[in-house]
Amino acid sequence: MFRLINDRWETEILGARQGNPGGLRIVCPFIKAGAIQRVLRAGHDRPVQIITRFDLNCFLEGVSDLEALDLLLKTGSSVRGVKNLHAKLFIFAGASAIATSANVTDAGLLRNHEFGFVSDDDEVVASCQTYFDGLWGKAGDDLTRRRLSGWRSDVANARQANGGGGTPRLPDHGVPLTTNTPFVPRSRGGKKYTNQAFLKFFGRGASRTSRTVSIADIVADSGCNWACTYPTKARPRQVQDGDILYMARISQPDDLLIYGYAIGRRHRDKEDVATKTEIGTQPWRAEFANYIRVYDARFVNADLGEGVSMYEMLNQLGPDSWRSTWENARSGGGNTDPWASYLRKPGMELTDKSRAWIDERLKRLFRRYGEVDLSLERFRPPR
Repeated sequence: MFRLINDRWETEILGARQGNPGGLRIVCPFIKAGAIQRVLRAGHDRPVQIITRFDLNCFLEGVSDLEALDLLLKTGSSVRGVKNLHAKLFIFAGASAIATSANVTDAGLLRNHEFGFVSDDDEVVASCQTYFDGLWGKAGDDLTRRRLSGWRSDVANARQANGGGGTPRLPDHGVPLTTNTPFVPRSRGGKKYTNQAFLKFFGRGASRTSRTVSIADIVADSGCNWACTYPTKARPRQVQDGDILYMARISQPDDLLIYGYAIGRRHRDKEDVATKTEIGTQPWRAEFANYIRVYDARFVNADLGEGVSMYEMLNQLGPDSWRSTWENARSGGGNTDPWASYLRKPGMELTDKSRAWIDERLKRLFRRYGEVDLSLERFRPPR
């Protein structure tokens, strides 16, 4: 579906948010408190990721609100800033995207004449995701409450000084960068995705999970909606910011069933390690203490047995299943057997072909069963 829109922007955005309450990602230069509050409430105040401007002059002049940033931080949202940002984009849980000329303000959503489109086409949504990931990875660190408090003081002092005449100029704390539009058609000879994708394995061959266990229980027990665990003896270095991790569980009878995915962040040695408290609560984490933190997770709301079969993928795609076997097949040397390649490994890098194969099947499952509600207390990460 691809539909052009020129009115009722708030209805479109809030409706899409209510239909996909998890995993909202926004690119928007100007944000007002009242408008962003309505967007947040439509998703039951679930956190979002947002890229905006950190130009303090915008807050001084009132085109954006520091209160809007405060509301976002209070919901646990992540906010980053880019200089000269003008794009406006909404991505709803990887299921649909809205590109618009409207900012997240009352004027943009309710009064101005704006134009854009909504689409759930896989190619369009994937392009929008890639565009967002590219901006996010270059947009610096997340906004903190301490930093926001300093900006409040700077803006308040500038307003007081302005009472004596003159127009004070404040700094722009956004990251300077250049990027390409996501809507330029891809070259047919180029790589389909700009980020990597991995199939992350959970469970042990000696204690396979029953197919009748609910995926929600698996997620709650493993915490894979906030971090994927890796062996303590080796730091996970392959995954970079913005890479996709598809998750599979060893099941009985013999198979690995894929039940969802999330976006990963690169491993940081000092921060991404299980704490003593976490290990005390779940002793198995002592052996799998290294983390890849994840966000925007989506899991099929069904039993594990409904998941996508990795064995079926290996049978159908052969060497095209893994990047390593695909590269060996192209070069004419090395192992090309996908069955022998993944043994005793925590995960494998996928090819564009296998990634698309998995995406197609997961999309069908989401349509049929919906997704696990990760806003419940049992899915909250440790405090």
